[in-house]
Amino acid sequence: MMKKILSVMILALITVQLNAQKILLYGKAAGYATKEISFYTITDPILHQKQELGTTRVASDGAFSLLLPVNETTEIYSDLEKFCGTMVIEPGKNYEIALPPFSPKTSAQAHSIYFKPTPYWLGLPGTDNTDLNFAVRSFLTDFNLETVKNTTPIYQQQSKEVANEIIDRLEKKYASIQNPYFTTLRKYTFAELEFGVYQKNEDPVIQKYFATQSIHPGHPAYQRAFDLFFSDFLRKQSQNNQNRKITTFINSGDYNSLVAFFKSKGFKKEFAGLVILKGLYESYYTAGFSKEGVLKAIEMAQSETASPLIQPIAEQVKSKLKLLAVGEKAPALRLSNLRREMVTLDQFKGRFVYLSFFNSGSSDCRVETDSIVSLEKRLRQILTVISVAVDDDFAHASNLWKTKGYSCELLNGSRQKQLIVNYNASFTPVFYLIGPEGTLLLSQAPSPSHGFEAAFLKLLWDYNFKHKPRQFKPSDLR
Repeated sequence: MMKKILSVMILALITVQLNAQKILLYGKAAGYATKEISFYTITDPILHQKQELGTTRVASDGAFSLLLPVNETTEIYSDLEKFCGTMVIEPGKNYEIALPPFSPKTSAQAHSIYFKPTPYWLGLPGTDNTDLNFAVRSFLTDFNLETVKNTTPIYQQQSKEVANEIIDRLEKKYASIQNPYFTTLRKYTFAELEFGVYQKNEDPVIQKYFATQSIHPGHPAYQRAFDLFFSDFLRKQSQNNQNRKITTFINSGDYNSLVAFFKSKGFKKEFAGLVILKGLYESYYTAGFSKEGVLKAIEMAQSETASPLIQPIAEQVKSKLKLLAVGEKAPALRLSNLRREMVTLDQFKGRFVYLSFFNSGSSDCRVETDSIVSLEKRLRQILTVISVAVDDDFAHASNLWKTKGYSCELLNGSRQKQLIVNYNASFTPVFYLIGPEGTLLLSQAPSPSHGFEAAFLKLLWDYNFKHKPRQFKPSDLR
């Protein structure tokens, strides 16, 4: 049965790929000359993972073009330093686009976990105002103006009358636009508004917009509303005295009983699965829930009884949770060093590896890299130190190594997007301790200046106690 389902899913994927149309994006942006620009979309409402659609390098005169494969109307994004460009593309159309003026992030912004690019609607100089983009932008502008003007009655007084008046006005103004993408945008933007006035009793709004409705996993309005209504939903439901069984189901990994429970509340099976997956993902990091139970439930969601929509999302959630979990195999890497030799983690089997990701333009990274030097000298008999530079230009890190005379291994992680995602290294410095079997022992590990050595030595003694025959001796540390 499972083989049959997998065959159907593979056939469906092939069909989608064959039916996907190529949309041409092109333009001229002198400020981006010789730089790479990429476009991506967000495909699910739980992990919000980026799915890259295409990348191109801008020519020296600023000209660029690329083809994007899509089979439905899709909102796309491009990270453009201080800006995040966005637009909606429809199958069968080509677009001339105008990028924002090139404005690089400062060093502080580039390494700050709190920095968020400013949203920027991409210009469409060759498109007339009947294009869907103009309707989307106009509607969102009107909606934002209405909610700002009525902040007090909506969010403080929770006035249903005011919310309904806003919805009526916007429905009438945009009634002539029957595009399905736009209809979904309107519907779930209004759901966000109703959330603001039904906070004390969300059930009617959940039933109206979600419980028995079609699922739109890739639509940004659906994703925003789904997040708003169902973040921390499973935990909150489990705290209700009438719903205590939810905790039992989670801790025992009983996904099917969770689905049955929410079906009894009026949720369609597929939507119940989506809500449960979001709750399981959040529960993994929540005290009071068993990590083993959460993973078991997610594995059950991958089974043949789950829907074709739920199965791949369950697989992604499981992979995300286990990717950097202690005890799991460290993500693979294959990078060149200063001698242009290819280096992999498999070369260090049998040794402890302290793996760091850094950017030589960051003062915090440079301080920690200095601290690694004395650490490496003291522990080199039992610990291999590897530093991965994620600079845009590896030459900057290479020059730092030569100037400082660092002896630990330096690897070129420049433009290694997937590696950065796999090791959650968008913001640096980041550190991991990998054991002799290639599994993660500390994830993330403390930095050299914040207690790594003490944490490592304690872990080393515990490891020696469990693993025979080789016993590291105190003399190994000299």
